[in-house]
Order: sequence, then C-alpha cells, then structure tokens
Amino acid sequence: MDNTRSLISVDRTKIPLLRLAWPVIIENVVRTIMMSTDVFMLSYYSEEAVAAVGLIVQLMFFICLLYQMVASGASTLISQNLGARDTETAGLIARGSIVLVIAFSILLSTAMCLLVDNVVSFFKLDPQVHKYAVQYMFIYSAGSLSVALCIVLSTIIRSYGHSRGPMLVNIAAMIINVIGNYIFIYGAFGMPVLGVVGVALSTVFSQIVACVVLYMMMKKHREIKFPRAAPSRSHSNIIGVPMPVYRQILSIGVPTAGENLCYNLGQIVIMRFIATLGTEAMAAFVYTVSVLRFVFIASISIGVAVQIKVGYFVGAGMADIAQRKVYRYWLSGFAISLGLVVAVNLFQAQILDIFTENLDIRQLAVGVFMVSLVLEPGRNFNVIIIPALKGAGDVRFPVYVGMVFMWGVGVAFAYIFGITLGWGLTGICAALALDEWSRGIVMFFRWRGGRWKTKKLVNYTPPDQM
Repeated sequence: MDNTRSLISVDRTKIPLLRLAWPVIIENVVRTIMMSTDVFMLSYYSEEAVAAVGLIVQLMFFICLLYQMVASGASTLISQNLGARDTETAGLIARGSIVLVIAFSILLSTAMCLLVDNVVSFFKLDPQVHKYAVQYMFIYSAGSLSVALCIVLSTIIRSYGHSRGPMLVNIAAMIINVIGNYIFIYGAFGMPVLGVVGVALSTVFSQIVACVVLYMMMKKHREIKFPRAAPSRSHSNIIGVPMPVYRQILSIGVPTAGENLCYNLGQIVIMRFIATLGTEAMAAFVYTVSVLRFVFIASISIGVAVQIKVGYFVGAGMADIAQRKVYRYWLSGFAISLGLVVAVNLFQAQILDIFTENLDIRQLAVGVFMVSLVLEPGRNFNVIIIPALKGAGDVRFPVYVGMVFMWGVGVAFAYIFGITLGWGLTGICAALALDEWSRGIVMFFRWRGGRWKTKKLVNYTPPDQM
C-alpha cells in the first residue's frame, strides 16, 4: 500500500468533543422517540402487528450488529489515520468499508429472504402474528442494503469530524418513516391501508432516501476522497482496495461485534428471568427502561465522540494528552448521568402517572428507579472508557472482560439476587449495577495503566520529517 501522506489544513485533534457529541445526542434522542412512536401507531392497527414487528425488530437488530462491525473498524482506523494526517489511507479504509458492508448486506439479505418463513416458524407464533412477522421481515431484509450503507456512510462522515450532517439526515429519515406509517396505517390521502406491509415499506423507503443524501453529502466534503490503491505484487486488490485494509477493518470490527452480541444475548436471558416474575414486573421494567434510556443516551453519545477523538490523538502521537482528556470526558458523562437520574427519581411519581395507575407496577418501578441512582453513573465507565480503548486500537481486552463480567456477574447474579434469593426485580437491577461498576472499574484501570498505548494502528511522522 502507498503510505504517502497528504497534509490537510485541519488539525482534527483540536475539534472540540462537544462539536462531535451534540449531534449524536440529538439524533439518538429523536431515534428513541420515533421508536416509541412506531409502536404507538401500530397499536391502533393491531396488537398482533405490534407483537410481530417488535419481534422482527429485535432480530434485525442482530443483523445491524454485523453492519456496525464494519462501521466500528472503519471509525477507529479512519480517525487514527486522519490524526496522523494520512488522508490517502483513510480514504482507502472508507472505500473498503463501503465495499465490505455491501458484500455483507447482499449475502445476509439474500439468506434472510430465502429463510424468512423458517426463521419466523422457530418462534411458534399465532397464525396472524406469524403472517405479519413474515411480511415485515421479508421487506426489511430485501431493503437492508440501504440500512447497511446508512450506518457506514454516517460513520465515515462522523469520523472526518462532521457529526451534524448525519444527524440531520437521520432525523429527516425518521420523520419520513413516521409519515409513511401514518399514510399506510390510517389510509391517509386516499392510500390503501397496508398495515405491517406499509410500515415495512416506509421504513425501507426512508433508509433509501437517507442513503442517497448521505452519499451526496460525503461527496461534497472535499477531504473525503476514495483513492484507488496502486497494483501490488504482494497484495491483491478488490475494487481498488488492498486485502490488508479489509483484514484491518475486520480485526477491529469482529471483536466489537462479539462484545455487542454477548451483551445483548445476556440482556435477553435477563429479560427471561424478569418474565418469570410476572406481567407486573415485566411492565415495570419496560416502563422504567423507556425513561432511563433518555438518561444514558447522553453518555453513549459522548462515547461515540470519544472514540473518534481518541483516534485523532493516538494517530497524531498524542497518547498522553488523550489519557488526560478521557478522564475529563468521563467526569462530564458521570455528572450528566447523575444529574439526570436524580431528576428522574425526584419526579418519578409524575413520570409513572404517564404510564400506569397500577399500584403494584408503580411500587416495582420505584425500586428500579432507586437502583438506577447507582447503576446509571456506573454505566459511564463502560460507554465512555471502552470506546476510548477502541479508539486507541485496544479492542480485544474489552471483549474478553465484557464476556466474563456480563455473564459471570450480570446474568449470574441477576438469577441469584432476583430468583434464588427472591429479591425480585430490584435484585435483578442490582445485579446489573454490580456488572456495570465491576466491569467499569476494570476498564478504568486498563486506561490508567496505559497498556492501550502499545496498540496504535498507525505510525505518525511529524510534518517536518516527511
């Protein structure tokens, strides 16, 4: 690969974290609201439709994890190369990530379309729910190429320091989706009532629009260039990208996907524990998580920005500055989470009035909110420090530690506290808090120890030595 560096005028290490983070925060808040709106709108059409779409959305989430695998690897590599001012390699990585995600999406969408009935049959659903699930899954799978491209294109643009554009595009896409839902669920403007089929079509259409706009936006940014690698005797090229580039992307993305998959499988098991406690416990947990999601959105969004920012610092040979800065970023997230979760607890009665008047559910929810005073601040270790480690290239350590603690602490103690000891929903949530804090403290000391400084993926050469 040609490592010739072309300097650019922008020193990305000086881009403020807030400039990277605030668009992601707004985008995630709107996305969360829109997800709730979809379920709310479908509830007026059919409860069977809500059940079917809810199930398939969970399945599609796992598919999106594979697309995120490519995006995560690309984000770390692009940001480190931009920090090192190697714009040519950054462009090759961006190009390679697009090629990879297209290949993955074609294979996955084809397989899902062919096996849709077999997959849905596994869940032994009622006939009408089965029918709706098959309809939604087939249409969504057929159009998942646009979903995959949206994920990667947004990541590329953000990695170059432009977070505002993807925010606006994704918000617009979500609005288009809701309008499409309204038209096809309620038969507005004389359109036929298509129900689940209409919801699936509007989802895919909104992602196609977003994909086209994101591509045009990316082409407008002059610094985002896709050079073709020169032919090499030692490395074969696929669509102008050397094979080592693909291997690099996957070497970072695969462990990241494994960590996310491990975490989400653990959450599914814990949900099964909660389900054994009864409908009231399940409802209380769903209601409280719906509220607390707005608490940790800020920290998760800061973590996205931190991964990019640390990549810039490490690529530029400024690891010591990155180490100091991440402490400040973590404290900011901790303070925001603590302030928000205290506010939620102060107004918990008014919040619960929105959801339910059932005294049993309210009592259970109060216990969850109290535990959240400990859980949510502790979550910041993992949603900010782990992205920092990944941005530095230290991707395997968080995966190994995550697997041990998510299951050895989170899942195991959720069963012990909640089921064996009979502490119920509050005990399960206490186990989640124990997982976040114990795993997070290990991550904190990993960052403090500085082993991640040996994991950088690029070599920086100062401008006067080129």
